[in-house]
Formats: sequence, C-alpha cells, structure tokens
Amino acid sequence: MYYFTADVHFSDKKTLETERRPFKNIEQYDKCIIKNFNKVASRNDIIFCVGDLLDCDNETSTSWRDEAPKYIKKINAKIILIMGNNEERIVKYFFNNNFQNFKKWALSIGISDVCKNKIIKENGKKYYLTHQPKNHKDGYINLFGHVHLSTGLVKSYGVNVGVDVNFFRLVTFEDIDKIIARSKKFNYDNDPNINSWF
Repeated sequence: MYYFTADVHFSDKKTLETERRPFKNIEQYDKCIIKNFNKVASRNDIIFCVGDLLDCDNETSTSWRDEAPKYIKKINAKIILIMGNNEERIVKYFFNNNFQNFKKWALSIGISDVCKNKIIKENGKKYYLTHQPKNHKDGYINLFGHVHLSTGLVKSYGVNVGVDVNFFRLVTFEDIDKIIARSKKFNYDNDPNINSWF
C-alpha cells in the first residue's frame, strides 16, 4: 500500500517551534512520528515523503546527518523521498551539488529511493508528487508539502500531504479522495455564510 507525507523535518527543533507543533521537545515529536507511521505502514508498504524528511538550514546544519538517520531506520515501511528544499540544501552544502552522491548516502541510511518528483497512476487517476506547490502539474492530482499550515489542506490543483495539516499521520489514496470530494461539496471560497463574516 502507498502512503504519503511531507515536511517531517526529523530532529529539527526550529521547525517544532516555528510551526507550533504540540510536543514538549523534538525527541517526543520524532518518537510520535515513528509510532504513527508504524501503526499503519508495514514492511511491504511504501511511504512517499514529498520533501523535507530531513532538515538543513545552512552549511552548519548537522541534524540531517547526525540525528535523523537513527529515526529513519526505525520506520517499518520503505521510504521514497521526493526532494524538498531542505534536501536540496544538503546536496548544495554537503555533496558539492552532486545529487547522485546524496542519493547514495540516502540509500545507505535506509531510504529506498530518492527522486526529484514522481508520477503515480492509481485507479485511473494520475498523481504528481512535487514538494513545492508552485511546481504543480496540470492534469494531475498534485500531492505537495513545503507550505506546512499556510495554504491549508486542499487547493484546486491538489492536496497538501504535510504532517502539520494531517495530524502527524500518513495520508492514503482514500484520504485524498475524501478531501477532494469534501472540497468540491463545500466550496469555502464561495460560501456566502463565511464571506459575510468579513
């Protein structure tokens, strides 16, 4: 089975604070993510992390290398990583802009594959996985992250699969279908009751 997530930011205290994630400390957050993921995803499943599994702010960042790998190894399912802006910074600062060398390192810590983006076809639907929503592709259901809480859960072109808007749990195709169906039924942008409040 396929599962989706984004913006995990393992071992990143700064994101814990800036996104106001409801955890006492980063260790509690990391353990909760592993528990939530392993509760539903097993060894034969695939988790697509649509960017920012790791965290890297600048050339002095080390949590992606020193802390995050121990948590990644505890996840039961296979992880396919779609490159996020944090992984791009890792490639730039620590792998001399060599994507292949970063990919080799990622495979060595237990990530199954690393892609810049990905197309998946399932039940007659086409999904495009890209970290930044601005890179969405017409004609697809775009699954994205990057924006954390700022754009909400659903846009006209796709669904935010990030942990912050999905209660720190994995997202399934069934979840995506329900989110899209509800967004069509309840068009908040044109709801006169909501718009009359402002």
